[in-house]
Amino acid sequence: PDQTQMALYWWESSPLKWSRIARIVSANKGLNLWENARLFALLNMALADGYIAMAASKNHYNFWRPVTAIHSSGETSWTPLQPTPPDQDYPSGHSIEGGAGSEVLKQFFGTDQISFQDCSVTLPAGSTCADPTPVLRTYSSFSQAADENAYSRVLIGFHFRHATQEGNAYGHKIGARAATLLPPVK
Repeated sequence: PDQTQMALYWWESSPLKWSRIARIVSANKGLNLWENARLFALLNMALADGYIAMAASKNHYNFWRPVTAIHSSGETSWTPLQPTPPDQDYPSGHSIEGGAGSEVLKQFFGTDQISFQDCSVTLPAGSTCADPTPVLRTYSSFSQAADENAYSRVLIGFHFRHATQEGNAYGHKIGARAATLLPPVK
C-alpha cells in the first residue's frame, strides 16, 4: 500500500509539485517578495531546462518502456498503475525534474537538510490536497523527496530503475547550473 501511495502521490505534474514544495518551504522560512521572485525564477528555469534536456535525451537514446519490454517477453497481461506516457523510457523526465527542483532548493537555501510535509493532487479522492484530511508525506531533505520521486516512477510502472537514477543525477546537474544564474539582490 505505501508503494502504491508513493507512486500515485508523485504522479502529478513535476512543475506543480516542486513549485508547491517551494511555496511550503518559502512560507516556513518567511521569504520576502524579492527572495520569492528569485527562488521561483531559478526553480522554473531549471524545470524548463530539465524538460528540454529530457526531450533531447529521450529522442537520442530511444529506449523502450517497461510495458513494451514486459509484453515482448510474453507477459501480455501486465499493466502499469496508470497509462504509460507516449514517449521513451530513458532518461526519466520526472526524475530529471525532481533532481533539478531539489538541487535549486538546496542551493537557494544553502542546505539540503530542510524538513517539510506535502500533499498531492493525484491521490484517490478523500486524500488529496483539496480534501479535509489530505495524506501528507514528510521529508527530511530535498534530496530525499527527489529520490522518492524518482523511485515512484519505477513503482508506477513507467520506467526502469536506471532511467530514474540517471534522470535524477542529470536533474541535479541542471539545477546546480540554474542556481548560479541569478545572484541575490543586495
